Amino acid sequence: MRIIAGRFKGVRLVSPRHKGVRPTADRVREALFSTLGQAVIGSRILDLFAGTGALGFEALSRGAQFAAFSDDDRQAVELLRRNAELLGIAEQVKILSLNALTALKKLAERHEKFGIVFVDPPYGSDWIGKVTFDPNLPTVIEPAGLLVIETDSGNAPQAPPQFQKVFSRKYGGTLVEIFHFGPAST
Repeated sequence: MRIIAGRFKGVRLVSPRHKGVRPTADRVREALFSTLGQAVIGSRILDLFAGTGALGFEALSRGAQFAAFSDDDRQAVELLRRNAELLGIAEQVKILSLNALTALKKLAERHEKFGIVFVDPPYGSDWIGKVTFDPNLPTVIEPAGLLVIETDSGNAPQAPPQFQKVFSRKYGGTLVEIFHFGPAST
């Protein structure tokens, strides 16, 4: 698994040795970041269910200012640390060894805000609904921020309150949806 574009283009991230981590496929990541475009530049990123951090590190490579990563798997947290060291960007990264709901709560308590929130839980789990309807999610996302959900193609999420779906595309067995936070555009 490699960084696709930006200042770390071509760098191979440390990959998992166990099956509990499913990194976003390169072609899906490339299409996703092509869709996000300039929204990534200068933004603060929250990568929930981060695993190797492929989404957050790709965002940093493409000009994001900062990324917070959350995962409650001990091996995934170690991969995140190793990949941050590999890229030499420890000062731009915060790693939370917490599940997504606890991370949202802690970040909300600290009044932290993010322009893009990635939610990429294990396929077939019920985490998407738990996270997208968690009352702390709107607290940590900036006005007009983006919520990016990656899931299996048979598990389309409902739009959470205060969010409007702006993009939906299937890539084989993967579904990517992007939601805009805030009132509907007129």
